[in-house]
Amino acid sequence: MTTQLAQHAKRLFLWGTAVLLAVLTLTQTSHTALAHTRVEVGPYAIVVGWLQEPPIVGERNALVLEITEDEQPVTGAEATLDVEVLYAGRTWRVNMNPTATPGLYTATLFPTVRGVYTTRLFGTLGSTAVDVELDPEEVLPASNLQFPQPLPDTIALQEQVEQLQTDLQTARTWAFVGSGAGLVGVGLGLVGLLRRKSS
Repeated sequence: MTTQLAQHAKRLFLWGTAVLLAVLTLTQTSHTALAHTRVEVGPYAIVVGWLQEPPIVGERNALVLEITEDEQPVTGAEATLDVEVLYAGRTWRVNMNPTATPGLYTATLFPTVRGVYTTRLFGTLGSTAVDVELDPEEVLPASNLQFPQPLPDTIALQEQVEQLQTDLQTARTWAFVGSGAGLVGVGLGLVGLLRRKSS
């Protein structure tokens, strides 16, 4: 009976380990799949992601575009496709540059704020019209990777500097008003003193 119990525990342990490994593998695979976005347009497949992952605010990066037709790399797409990056209602057109790897293109970009930078590709591939929007991985603040102490956020620092400049201007204004009031007080005191001496 003890042997059967030991065998049952061993089988349970092996099954548990197999399930754990399967879950870990699926989790890692889905994370990798989320880093790049894929869309199909006719016979073409377009994949968009970041050159440096994870993408970080304030660090130079590039969108990576992979274009294939029936699993074969497509070259010359930079002549017929345009790339725009959309963020918070703003649009910026970037150059699509071919790389040494056929079918692989980059669009250099310096993300300055956190969020998702939607990538729009439009134009033609062969005789197929293309107008698609893809969302690569979210750009994260540098503080997510800074260790042991995160550096201050540059946007927050800029806002603090602007607030300090406003406060300084207000203090200067009050200093001028106070100096003016002091001069008026000294002037009135002198006038009163002179009147008193003359009477």
